[in-house]
Amino acid sequence: MIALAALLLAAAAPDAQRGTLAEAARAFDDAQFHHDRAALERFLAPDFLFVTGKGEALGRDGFIAGATTPGEVLEPFVITHHRVEPQGADGGVVSGEGIERGTQDGKPFVSHFRYVDAFARRHGRWVVVYTQVTSLPRP
Repeated sequence: MIALAALLLAAAAPDAQRGTLAEAARAFDDAQFHHDRAALERFLAPDFLFVTGKGEALGRDGFIAGATTPGEVLEPFVITHHRVEPQGADGGVVSGEGIERGTQDGKPFVSHFRYVDAFARRHGRWVVVYTQVTSLPRP
């Protein structure tokens, strides 16, 4: 009975992946900030490619592992120069610049970067097919 209620609530909740590109991009960013493995698994396409700030090419599993690292605590941060560029009805590019601060196992860190996320609508849902991060000098 409880499982059925949970399924009904989930079905009734707004699904950002079926909304606008901007809504999907916000939800994808939120999933990363909150280390939400389940949401990331829903958002990342099976053929997802991630190019890190060091130029390393990783797949879906590598991105999820990095975004859900145990011991990482992020401070709230703001994305600047944020752009949402629809590319037809079923695609789009989202980009911006961020300064991320937090701790990893109690040790503080800061990273400054630009990013681009390429989204595609597949089976009526937005998924991320490509992400590239460019590392910038620390602020």
